[in-house]
Amino acid sequence: MANVYVRSGAAGAGTGADWANAYTTLAAALTAKAAGDIFFVAEDHAETQASGMTLTSPGTAAALCAIYCVDHAGSVPPVSADLRTTATITTTGANAITFAGYMYAYGLTFNCGSGGTNVALGFNAGWYYLKACALNKLGTAGNSAAINTGVSGSNIASELTLDNSTVKFSVSTDAIRLQGRFNWKNTPNAIQGATLPTTLFRTTAPVGGDTVLEGVDLSALGSGKTIVEGMSAPRRIILKDCKLGASVTVATAPTDPGGGPVLVTRASASGVNYTERKYTYAGTQIDELTIVRTGGASDGAAPRSRNITTTANSKWLAPFEAVPIATWNATAGSSVTATIEGVINAAALPANDELWFDIEYLGDASSPMGSFATGTKADGLASGTALTASTAAWDSLVTARANSTAYSLGDVRKVASNPGRIFFCTTAGSSASSEPGGYASAVDGGSVTDGTAVFRAGMRFKQSVSFTAQLAGHVYAYIKAAKASTTWFVDPVITLS
Repeated sequence: MANVYVRSGAAGAGTGADWANAYTTLAAALTAKAAGDIFFVAEDHAETQASGMTLTSPGTAAALCAIYCVDHAGSVPPVSADLRTTATITTTGANAITFAGYMYAYGLTFNCGSGGTNVALGFNAGWYYLKACALNKLGTAGNSAAINTGVSGSNIASELTLDNSTVKFSVSTDAIRLQGRFNWKNTPNAIQGATLPTTLFRTTAPVGGDTVLEGVDLSALGSGKTIVEGMSAPRRIILKDCKLGASVTVATAPTDPGGGPVLVTRASASGVNYTERKYTYAGTQIDELTIVRTGGASDGAAPRSRNITTTANSKWLAPFEAVPIATWNATAGSSVTATIEGVINAAALPANDELWFDIEYLGDASSPMGSFATGTKADGLASGTALTASTAAWDSLVTARANSTAYSLGDVRKVASNPGRIFFCTTAGSSASSEPGGYASAVDGGSVTDGTAVFRAGMRFKQSVSFTAQLAGHVYAYIKAAKASTTWFVDPVITLS
């Protein structure tokens, strides 16, 4: 393992043995040296070339190469206090920057292209960890793969991690093309510059993989911007502990049953300590903070429920499946009943082939082999049966109805004369000058004419599934929604009895 020095303008022998004899380009240094070598790039290094650049690390999986930007006037060899973030590596014109091999890089800015070009920064097969770096696509022609995390079919063997590393684009149609495995973490102000991509992440079918963002500030993307396009690729994308723009579209529904999913946990624009979302071909699950069951789920600070909205693609054979709910079951050897509650804007109770949940439990006394009990019909040729009516209250955080007020389709209100129920606006209009008597006598699913508006009492329901665990342990409920283009509000709490 050798120390190799790189500094533009060095006038020595170009052996990389010290600063006086440093290589003048990183590409030349990487080409000449061996696996396991450490490359020190001077803080004033400003490498530019008007031709395509390939940075091929001689490192291997067993002997990585590390590249550090350091103060050339500091210690020799450099120490932690010498680390800097000011070295630049640039291509101009229609010339790309391509990475290959196995490398760790610290403190380097990579500038790709100039003028009306669409060349990209691409990562071939290999392993890359970039810390305190910047990837800047500067050509002014749009490229949906402006940063390509896997190139030329090599994506399966590629992993790229950006740690406290930013990106920059020059055209709104630029994007990051996800191939291989991609991780991004610990990055404030992750998207630099005034030009923001309309869609940040794009995918390539049928290329799959995992993408995980943790602690990344994406708040620069706001109204009119989308973080994840509608995917047809089997790629799981996780946004965890991230800051988002207030009006950004997190994801559009995948365009194929095998596309996605996109999972969001504790990522938001506001100071909430808990969020949980899921986007799939069959539907979406987002947090609901107003239509919540009294005494139901809470993040410790605020009550919440799940808004589950199916797309036109949801069906019994391929329903939307929500993020699992877990609870501890201490009973072994005897029957336990799990119950989950919900409400819907409908005139009748939903059937168990439209919405249901399955329970996974420890049904084997000698192993942790999972067992399952289902709340749906027996098979695809059977008919569904109605869920059970509920009397649970859902009105604690809903706004009260007001006299002589304009209401829009879908607005939700409560009335003091019929506590516990909520009322959905099914015909837009203005409410009467006093509360109609029909509210007090309304039953679930019943409609009330209120001035020129019409409201319907939400249909409250519950489902119970019984099981017999042979070992104490967590049980998991998998809520599934199969009725197309329908919105459900479900309390993510399993009640065991």
